[in-house]
Amino acid sequence: MQNVYFERERIVVDDADFPEFCSHFLEIPAAGGLVRNREGQYLLIYRHNLWDLPKGKQEPGESVEACALREVEEETGLHGLTLGERICITHHTYKVFGEKCLKHTYWYHMYDDREEPLLPQQEEDITGAEWVKKECLPDYLEGTYPSIAEVFVNAGLL
Repeated sequence: MQNVYFERERIVVDDADFPEFCSHFLEIPAAGGLVRNREGQYLLIYRHNLWDLPKGKQEPGESVEACALREVEEETGLHGLTLGERICITHHTYKVFGEKCLKHTYWYHMYDDREEPLLPQQEEDITGAEWVKKECLPDYLEGTYPSIAEVFVNAGLL
């Protein structure tokens, strides 16, 4: 079974039906990271008035792992992250210039040992970035995108 998000609504698509479902959309591969630091805090970015995770589209010829690391670096300014296990793949739909798109985002655990300053990528409308204690995550994630909450659930944090 695959969860797919339309806006904030979740539908469940049977695995056997998923390829046919996907054929009705322009599929966009993407990747991102759930970053933890030495203190056990998790990195959140603030974009479009919601707390979010760093992620972005995969470039041609790029592995999803390289995409995840690149996107987190670009959106937060963090370098030298350690890539961990894949957490999950989320699926959400949106429209661009009237075209129906289905983004498949591959999520990875990442670790930051360097304690660099966070540099939110303002040209991507990221206006903030914070390290958040595990016990404070529910407050930050209230009202966030359902696909982002799914990453935290799959990581065992919510």
